[in-house]
Amino acid sequence: MQGQEENHEIVHDAHESNQPIYKLDSQRTWPFFSFLNDPGDDASTLGLEFESTLKVGKYNVKNISYFEVNQYPRPIPGQPVGNPIEGGNIKAVDGINDLLMGFWFTKREAHHGKHHLALGFAAQLPTAADPTLGSGQWSIGPSFDYEYENGRLFAGAIALQLWSFAGSSERKDVNMLMIKPFIVYNIAKRFDLIYMPYGVSVYWNKPSSEAVYLPLGGGGQYQFPLGKTTTLNTGVQFFKNVIRPTKGTVYDLRFLVEFVF
Repeated sequence: MQGQEENHEIVHDAHESNQPIYKLDSQRTWPFFSFLNDPGDDASTLGLEFESTLKVGKYNVKNISYFEVNQYPRPIPGQPVGNPIEGGNIKAVDGINDLLMGFWFTKREAHHGKHHLALGFAAQLPTAADPTLGSGQWSIGPSFDYEYENGRLFAGAIALQLWSFAGSSERKDVNMLMIKPFIVYNIAKRFDLIYMPYGVSVYWNKPSSEAVYLPLGGGGQYQFPLGKTTTLNTGVQFFKNVIRPTKGTVYDLRFLVEFVF
């Protein structure tokens, strides 16, 4: 048994050494539609998410970078992520929002079973094309990435807390908690049930009745093999924000197009 374990370690280390320094692991495109109390306020969004791994010394650094191309008839509380202006501006707003990034660190030689926890940090950059689409602030804070895998089930959550440290003095400070849970359960070959919402968010500097989004719902995804190393995942989900700001999004219809490399 000990000889088998040592051989596994050698094979594993050799495999790790053959990996490139930087690798794009997946690219997710999220077209989704936000339905509000007033149908005239319904909005559409194209979310672009890139997940990659960078080798730094003995560590693997996982990065997820996310931004959106938004088409909003008016500011929507808590959306996009950050601390956007509320009220006042009723013109149609189109463009990109703030760039949100997370970095998590794990030792390459470390092995884990069903549970995997990586610690790191998150940052948000004020890249928005319009003040109503972003925070106007530079923000940073701690984050963790937890994953659980057991048979057909893959689940976990990414959590991050952001505080602003620089930016426009005319904008409110950012003090935001976001938890992005995910559940993937395989029920048939290439078909999964999924729960991947926009995220549970809490804006600590807002009144309690206006501070929280809590989405419930879900959907499914289908996997298409593309060659030997690439998979295309397509999915659709529907959510209701059972807790939300007064003028916030009520329902979300989310589509997924994901390339896994």
